[in-house]
Amino acid sequence: MARTSRHQYSQDLRQRVIKKWTAGMSERKIGRHLDMPRASVQSIIRFEKKHDQVNLKPRPGRPRCTDLRHDRGIVREVGKNRFVSAESIAAQVSNVIKRRISRDLIRDRIHEAGLSGRSARKKPYLNPKHRRKRFAYAKKFKNQTAGFWKRVLFTDEASVELHGTSGRVSVWRRPHEAFDAKCIKPTFKSSRKSLMVWGSMTADGVGTLHFCDESVTGDYYRRLLRQNVPITKQFLELAGETCSYRITPPRTARN
Repeated sequence: MARTSRHQYSQDLRQRVIKKWTAGMSERKIGRHLDMPRASVQSIIRFEKKHDQVNLKPRPGRPRCTDLRHDRGIVREVGKNRFVSAESIAAQVSNVIKRRISRDLIRDRIHEAGLSGRSARKKPYLNPKHRRKRFAYAKKFKNQTAGFWKRVLFTDEASVELHGTSGRVSVWRRPHEAFDAKCIKPTFKSSRKSLMVWGSMTADGVGTLHFCDESVTGDYYRRLLRQNVPITKQFLELAGETCSYRITPPRTARN
């Protein structure tokens, strides 16, 4: 059976009940005069005797299902794994506090901490060694002039899925954490049916596109550069000596 809501009388009516009661009128007569149940009259008078006031204090609304400790625990779980689902956390919290917690409540607590569900950015996986090399590269060239970078040809190859999809992955993050290491989805080489392409770009635009017809080994990559870099330089009208740098994956072919 559904629970019926309790009726709350207006402050004016409550004051009229107390006024008649202090004037000596019985509870039964007060109920008849004001067209209200005697039990309600008794409840109003009892409240006045106990609290020495007629008006009800403002109530904060429905109490929260979780306290501050549980809220911190929810945010802590998200901090451990930014890809954890709200359903998983809801099951854990429900088991701890012995009552059902909805996934919407978990989302509310996570949002209160400034985190939102977003699509994870996908970036090639970098281990600590890769990160150190990239940091050293950035430090080495951080003071180069704009003229230097105009002579640089950035090259890279990419694997394009021919069938299916790589899938969308959600992550809990703040607006400025799109490329935080904890919030990106690492990508790896896979055995799916794919097409490998090679391309390049400079400060003035993109170069030619080459479709790789075999696995990109060190020997193949060197041959690819010898064949395509001159064509790209001519296409982009690059004069003089040009530096070529590979963007990703974080390895280089030896000259």
